[in-house]
Amino acid sequence: MRLTKDEARILSEAMEEYKYKVVASNSSYKELGLFNKLHDLQHKLEIFGDDKRRYGRTSQDDLNDLFVRFAKQNKL
Repeated sequence: MRLTKDEARILSEAMEEYKYKVVASNSSYKELGLFNKLHDLQHKLEIFGDDKRRYGRTSQDDLNDLFVRFAKQNKL
């Protein structure tokens, strides 16, 4: 399975919320260093999702535009 840059950015944003909730909910995850590993995964997704073609643009690069673009591309 391959991810698009938009999908990677969406997953990265989801990881931002999720990593705090999952590590706080289970103390054994803290011992495993799960937070750091999730943070590293989030960083990889951010780097992959960075679309260099959008540098310098003032529109179509925020999260709302990303969701609209993703929804239009994945209509059923």
